[in-house]
Amino acid sequence: MSTISHNEVQLSRSTLLTLLNDLQSRTLLEFHTQIRIFIHGGAVMILHPSLSTSSTRRTTRDIDYIRRAFGHEWRKRGVYDAEQRLQACINATARKFQVGTDWMNADPDVALPFARDSKGRIYDPIYHDSKQQNNIDMNTVYEAPGLRLISVTMFWGVALKLVRYKKEDPKDIVAMLKHGTKLNGVQWTPTLMEDWIKELCWPMGYSQYHPQQLEELKTRIRDAVRLVNMSSDDQEGLVRANEFRFFGGSDVSRSRLYAKAACHFL
Repeated sequence: MSTISHNEVQLSRSTLLTLLNDLQSRTLLEFHTQIRIFIHGGAVMILHPSLSTSSTRRTTRDIDYIRRAFGHEWRKRGVYDAEQRLQACINATARKFQVGTDWMNADPDVALPFARDSKGRIYDPIYHDSKQQNNIDMNTVYEAPGLRLISVTMFWGVALKLVRYKKEDPKDIVAMLKHGTKLNGVQWTPTLMEDWIKELCWPMGYSQYHPQQLEELKTRIRDAVRLVNMSSDDQEGLVRANEFRFFGGSDVSRSRLYAKAACHFL
């Protein structure tokens, strides 16, 4: 059976689970333990236990995953061919179900930012934030003996979709923002959303944006908030610091952002 590289099959939740169940059986045999993969994009809207109930998205062409994070974790264990071994498992599942091998898609890795820490060392900020235990606890979207899929933090999910902001992106952002409102009572405004993104996703380089880029970002943020307000259930609430775990990130970041949010709500 020939291998198709580019997947054109629209994948529903049930189809995604079928593919993942097959993949996890293969990765368990290959790695002899549960592996974990961090994902982002439309598949999160479909697989996430909370977002799937509020999102209008029903299908996706692929699962975007962060291959470089997976490779990094296994190189720390002394395994240097983990990415190739994972791809072989992905390809085998693709052949079995006659979908393209990029049904698990790492191509977006090239556009994901790196950052430098306080000591000047380069690190992966999306992976760093998403591997924190609070994010793992709240945003694991699939788990089986051989595989665990974890969504990137909601703030990174929103930031990445703001970059493109086409097709289903606005609706996906609305679902994530409404999820924050349900959990923490956040009443979104353009200013709050812009502060939230710039504070927690600073490696995106917002401070270096040209005026035209910055205005485009602001326009997309205003549009997203407008869509949230249009679909809002008019539920009111206050942002409480001890519930702010939805947003992920460090305690320092959450404390700073809570102070900013409190100015709007208290």
